[in-house]
Amino acid sequence: MINRLLAQLQQRRVTRVAAMYAAAAWALLQVADVMFPIIGLSEKAIAMVLVLAVVGFPLSLILSWVFNITPHGLEQTSDTDIEGDVERFHLTPLRAVAIAAALVLVLLVGYLIAERLYQIIIEPAPPVVVTGPTGPTVPSSSAAGRATIAVLPFENFSDVADMEHFGDGLAEEILNLLAKLDELSVAARTSSFYFKGKDFDIPAIARHLGVRYVLEGSVRRSGRQVRVTAQLIDARNGFHLWSETYDREPDNVFSVQDEISREVVDNLQLIISPESKGILDEGLSVNPRAYEFYLRGRDYLRKPRDPQSLKNAEGMFSKAVSIAPDYPDAFAGLCDTQLQQYFANHEKLRFSAAEKACHRAQELDDSSPAVYVALGNLYRASGQFALAERKFNRALTLKPGSVDAHIGLAETFKSQGKYTLAEQTLGSAIELEPNNWAAAMAMGRYLFDVGRVEESTAYFERIDDLLPESNAAANNLGSAYFLLGRFEDASSAWEKALSVNPMATVYANLGSSYFFQGRYDDAAAMYPKALEMAPESFENWGNLADAYRHSTQLSALAPAAYERAIALANEYLQINPSDAFALAALGHYLACTDQREAAFENIGLARQLAQNDMMVYYFSATALCALGEKQLALDAVRTALSLGYPLHMVEADAGLEGLKQMPDYAAVLAEGVRQYAHLGAKEPEQ
Repeated sequence: MINRLLAQLQQRRVTRVAAMYAAAAWALLQVADVMFPIIGLSEKAIAMVLVLAVVGFPLSLILSWVFNITPHGLEQTSDTDIEGDVERFHLTPLRAVAIAAALVLVLLVGYLIAERLYQIIIEPAPPVVVTGPTGPTVPSSSAAGRATIAVLPFENFSDVADMEHFGDGLAEEILNLLAKLDELSVAARTSSFYFKGKDFDIPAIARHLGVRYVLEGSVRRSGRQVRVTAQLIDARNGFHLWSETYDREPDNVFSVQDEISREVVDNLQLIISPESKGILDEGLSVNPRAYEFYLRGRDYLRKPRDPQSLKNAEGMFSKAVSIAPDYPDAFAGLCDTQLQQYFANHEKLRFSAAEKACHRAQELDDSSPAVYVALGNLYRASGQFALAERKFNRALTLKPGSVDAHIGLAETFKSQGKYTLAEQTLGSAIELEPNNWAAAMAMGRYLFDVGRVEESTAYFERIDDLLPESNAAANNLGSAYFLLGRFEDASSAWEKALSVNPMATVYANLGSSYFFQGRYDDAAAMYPKALEMAPESFENWGNLADAYRHSTQLSALAPAAYERAIALANEYLQINPSDAFALAALGHYLACTDQREAAFENIGLARQLAQNDMMVYYFSATALCALGEKQLALDAVRTALSLGYPLHMVEADAGLEGLKQMPDYAAVLAEGVRQYAHLGAKEPEQ
């Protein structure tokens, strides 16, 4: 009986099918292991390939036993077939494997589609975690069995202030190098750098960051020598696995980061791939002096983005590229800096300089996540949203944990009115790095912009803990208070922000708080201070013109200020012609100078581009009111209120004063009260 079974297994070619299927399944698993992370598929997808391959194995054996392939299709095998009485096309091993593999592939594709649809349609947005170091432990699910480590900033133990940036930069470069290794899961820089200067022990830091190992160190300069000390700690038991001290000449000190990285790998007893070994062996191949200027530039760029910090960063990156003209990271830093200056001041030359630096960085290195983030922000600023999405997604393919790429992608979604995607992406950024001040800022501003002002205050308050030395928290809290109708509280917050660090946005915000309190002369005195720092901001010129227009003493100055705002807004729109906010604001300025046709054209275009933007409808209302189109203006007010524009802002706005005598005005405001009461439960528009 056993002999007959073995004979039939051979005749039906089941054994050959088994061997060929095993070889094909092994090859498929190897391809999945290499390719799936590259194309952005999760590790669950790789596991599913393994499961389906196992399921497909007995399926292929059953197929080869039961069926033959005939000219008429798939038919059941009979004993006569085996004995050769009936001429048929036997199911060859290759055909059996092909059918089983095809079924496995269909099941796999179905699973991936179902998983993606579940994420889009059913699965809720990632939880937003806003906790301090005493909060819950950050999950380390991304580790997937890999060793987990955090790199803390190296402390400066010398009297030389410049060594501060060197210690931070050295730690950051070690972190970046280790993060390139597939065998390690490394806590993000912003998360680990949160603990700089804070009194927390290593086990507490490790628990908060969700890691087992912590690398810490110090730097000291004495005469011509630089001493670097590093130690690797197992936070689970507090043991020091390794420590070393390196004495180097300044021109040779940067080789230390490669040596420390190799020691970390050796002492964690990691078995690394040839690719990872190549990364460790590559080393730093840039001029040490240029590298030092690059570190200084990044140090300035990590700070709150006030004009002086950005100016200092620009100077450092410029020196780096002058020494090393083929240094891609320095060009990427220069691009980031110029772009931040453009966002602050809307100077056209800044955008051109950023564009030039970004493209030069890409020419030098087309595999750097930082370069693609910079390019994404560049294209977002110019309204090329599809291209921006591609660049941010490319950055996330190269570095899935890039919070900067998540933030940029979310801002791109928001600019297109894809609010659900924007919120989900920001939630992912905060989940990756709960202590990232830029992520908290972006989420707060998103909630603020979609009318969920009460919710935004928690994120702005969080920034005060993350950046106590900056005025970012006070400035944003002032904005939230402002939209909540707490004008005096807003003024106090902005005055506090100015006492910490004077900035154009704070002066402008304080001027707006005075405007809505009816203090038009005070507002007219405040806006020029903003213009001293940002002379090419069309919004500041427009605000100044509004203050002049309603002032009893200065109204004659309004037309010239509006014309300057119009000219600058048109320049800005040459770079980003799809910015709905700028188009709506321009419509308002044109209406206030009685340029009716152009005003209607810009308002209409803004509404087409952003059909669910409360600020677009607010500017529509003020423009239409200035043109005497009161009924249309009241309709725009109704829509703005439905989208979250605060009721008290409508009541306090001198630009809408002409609507108060209309018969339907009270009814529109009453409707706004009801809508505002339920706004917190409203889903953002997709």
